[in-house]
Amino acid sequence: MPTLLMNFAIGLLVSFLGTLPLGVLNITIMRVSLLQGLRSALQFALACALVELVYSYLSVELTQSLIQFPALKPLTEVVAAITLLGMGIYYIRKNNSLPTTDQRSIRPFFLGVLLSVVNVVAFPFWILYTTLLQAKGYVGIMDTSLVMLYVLGISFGTVAGLLPFIFGSRYLSGWVVAHQHRLDRIIGVLFVGLSLFQSLTLLS
Repeated sequence: MPTLLMNFAIGLLVSFLGTLPLGVLNITIMRVSLLQGLRSALQFALACALVELVYSYLSVELTQSLIQFPALKPLTEVVAAITLLGMGIYYIRKNNSLPTTDQRSIRPFFLGVLLSVVNVVAFPFWILYTTLLQAKGYVGIMDTSLVMLYVLGISFGTVAGLLPFIFGSRYLSGWVVAHQHRLDRIIGVLFVGLSLFQSLTLLS
């Protein structure tokens, strides 16, 4: 049975791993760190974590509603497989481009809020993973304290996932430019593999 600590740890781990793939947030935080310094980058990370806290909580609430209708369980698993496949195709075909807009005129905290709010892919991401984790018994979401520790873990995991990009910005920025497309393809293949695994689970 999931415990408070397990809920927090699973939320943190999944959020940390979900933050590592190259995207607008972690590439932007490297720019903020290089151009405006550590304090500004940490403000940006805090803003991202706060928005992720809200998004993940709303996603858990939606997941609870799905769980209350057992007849929808096969449908949610099919949707999960399709979503994973879609994410895999997206990363495999993703263009090798970096943000070029001059964002220095926006305060780092508000920039983090803005970019996180428009990152609506967080909703299907957390609905998908929360449904899978709950079905496997790794997390519990039918108790308020379990939910709060889970979403707090997600928020902390967001910060933890951004920290390597903050402290490694001076060294990572050039490497990211050179290898972004290759990394995107690896991530895409992993998502496709997860989709196939989920599909085989449904058929077995």
